[in-house]
Amino acid sequence: MPHCLISFGSNLGDRFRRIAEAARQIARDPAVTSFIASRLFETPAIGGPRGQEPFLNGVARIETTATARGVLELLHRVETTLGRERAVRWDARSIDLDVVLYGDLLGNSATLLVPHPRYTARRFVLIPAAEVAGEWRDPRFGWTISELADHVSAGVPSIALVGGERQLRDELCHDLTRRFSILTFTDAREAITLDRPRPWVSSFTPPLPAKDSPQARAVETPRLVAHLQWTTPESRWPATHQIWQSGREWPEYRLEVDSPEWAVSELASALDSLGCPLHCVTEDGRWYETR
Repeated sequence: MPHCLISFGSNLGDRFRRIAEAARQIARDPAVTSFIASRLFETPAIGGPRGQEPFLNGVARIETTATARGVLELLHRVETTLGRERAVRWDARSIDLDVVLYGDLLGNSATLLVPHPRYTARRFVLIPAAEVAGEWRDPRFGWTISELADHVSAGVPSIALVGGERQLRDELCHDLTRRFSILTFTDAREAITLDRPRPWVSSFTPPLPAKDSPQARAVETPRLVAHLQWTTPESRWPATHQIWQSGREWPEYRLEVDSPEWAVSELASALDSLGCPLHCVTEDGRWYETR
């Protein structure tokens, strides 16, 4: 029976009540045969309009008879029931439910892409996911969830860009420095050196060590490799095997670059997500049973 990893988030109104009710609705759906939740964590809002309240975040692993699309439709029904309105991306939200993994499926459509294209940059997803599905593997590069959670928590938040034209990658780095004062590297002939640990982005991919080597935790080793991707009908990659094709066994992150200005903001948010502090607010994963 397929297994699936889903994430929960809320930062509007009674956050706990909404997340708990969402979990109960999912757990009792006829297509869900097993439901195991992580603890809940409070995290700062990342990206989007300023002044947002902190989020509550959690993850659940489920066994289900539904297809991946069927799980997504279930999550959308629950969001609608609980008052979710989809307006501004990264805006405050009463409830946010996502499909993170669906077995070993690599799939994409207009409404669903699995694995979730940005979950590897979200420490607030990886840390709770490691509690309930630490042994599950990302089907793209073979790392377990526990390995990913440990990896993004080591070193410093950092991303190496790959794909597209070198000029575009360099321009993204220059804009990151100009707009957000983020440290960037654009010359592959020079080694990445840091006088003190701080987040960084490079327009090239430095040598990537074995994941179990001491160098994998070094500050000059990127936590993620970001693949530039276009999503417009004229230029998007049309097939899943092209979207995820890399030849690397290193954690990946998809960066949409139809709008370079948006892509720069997204990279800044990804760095914040990689270093996101988490505060546990429940003792165990049975929080949805108490109210």
